[in-house]
Amino acid sequence: MRKSIRRIAAATGVLMAGAALPLVVTAPAQASTADCTAYLSSKGYIVGKKVLTVCDDWAHSLGGAIPPLPCMQPLERLGVKASHAEEACNRAQS
Repeated sequence: MRKSIRRIAAATGVLMAGAALPLVVTAPAQASTADCTAYLSSKGYIVGKKVLTVCDDWAHSLGGAIPPLPCMQPLERLGVKASHAEEACNRAQS
C-alpha cells in the first residue's frame, strides 16, 4: 500500500513539474519588457508603442553581451534621459 502511494505521489510530482516548466521558461522575457517599461513610467515618461517596441526588442535580443547602446539611443531620441535609458535597458535584460 505504501509503495503505491509513493508511486502516485512521485508521478504527480513529475506531472506538476512538467506542467510548470513552460511557465518558468517563458516568464523572464515577458517580465523584462515589463520591467523596462515600468521603470520608464515610474520616471514620468509616457510609455507608448515606440518605447514598448524598444524595450521588447532589447529584452529578446542578445544585448546582454554588448553595451546597451542599441537600446539606449532610440530611447534617447524619444526624449529619455541617458541615465534613465541605460537603467531601463539593463532592466530589459535582467
